[in-house]
Amino acid sequence: MLIIDMHTHIGDLRMRPDEPGRPVTWENLLARMDAEGIAKAAMLPVYNSSPEGAPPGMALLDDRMSVHDQVIDAGRYPDRIIPFGNMDPRWLDNSPHADFTPLLDWFIAHGCRGIGEVTARLPFDDPRVINMFRQCGERGLLVTIESAGMQVGTYGLQDEPGMPLLERLLRAAPQTLIIAHGPGFWAEMAANVTPDQKWAYPDGPIEQEGAAWRLLRTCPNLYADLSAHSGYNGITRDTQAGIRFLEEFQDKLLFGTDICFDDSPQRGMHHRYLSSLLERGALAETAYVKIMGANAARLLGLE
Repeated sequence: MLIIDMHTHIGDLRMRPDEPGRPVTWENLLARMDAEGIAKAAMLPVYNSSPEGAPPGMALLDDRMSVHDQVIDAGRYPDRIIPFGNMDPRWLDNSPHADFTPLLDWFIAHGCRGIGEVTARLPFDDPRVINMFRQCGERGLLVTIESAGMQVGTYGLQDEPGMPLLERLLRAAPQTLIIAHGPGFWAEMAANVTPDQKWAYPDGPIEQEGAAWRLLRTCPNLYADLSAHSGYNGITRDTQAGIRFLEEFQDKLLFGTDICFDDSPQRGMHHRYLSSLLERGALAETAYVKIMGANAARLLGLE
C-alpha cells in the first residue's frame, strides 16, 4: 500500500534561537518517513515575507528558507519528495488583477504539484485571494490552505463561524481543488462554533454536524488533510462521529502529519490512530487505503 504524507515542512521553524525544538532536515525527514512507512511526502514551503507567513526569526536561523531554496532543494529527492510552491495573494502588485503567471510557470517547471500552505491573514473571499486561487486551478495546481477565524494575531485565511467565506471562494474558483487544513476548518466538525473556537481545538461530543460536513458534501472541489493537532482533534474528539466522517468522506480526505520539529511528540499519532481503527474493524480497509495514499496519488497525478 502506498502511503503519502500530504503535509510536511522543512527547516528551522523556531521563533528564537533559544527555543526548544529540533529542526526538520531533509535527512531526518526521510528517516521519519522510512520509520513510519511513508513512501512519498508533499513538501509545503513556509516563508518569512510577512508577519502571518512564518515565524519571524526563521530566516535568521536557517539560510535555506526562501520558497525558491526549499523547492530547489526538494529536487534532490524526486523519488520521495513532491514539492509545492507557495505565494501570498498580495505579492506582485497587491491587486485583484495580479498576473501570477511568471511564478506559477516557475513552480510548474520545477516539479511543483500544488501551492501552499497559503497562510495570508486575509478573508477567504478577498478578491486578491480569489484571483490567485483561480489562476492556480487553471494550471491544475492544488492549493492547501491554513484556516483561521477573524482574530488579530493569528495566521491563515480568515472566516466566520459556519465558513461562509470559504464557501464563496470554493464557488468562485470551481476549477481549483482546495485542501482544507488548520483550526478554522476542523473546529467546524460540530455546529454552533463560536468565533473564539475558530483558533482553538474544541473538544466534546459532536451533537450536530458542522459546516465541515456540509461543505465536503456540497463542494466538489473541497478536500481536507488530517494533519496537525487540529485534524487529529477533529476526528478523535468524538470517536463514533469521527469514524462516520472518515467513512463518508473517504474519497476526499488525505493523510498528513505537519510535523514542524523532528522531536515533536505528535510524530506518528495520525498513522497510529488510523491503523488502530483498521485493526479493530472500525474503519473499512478500502477507506483506509484511500485516505492513507490513494486519494493523494489521484490528485497528484501519480496513478
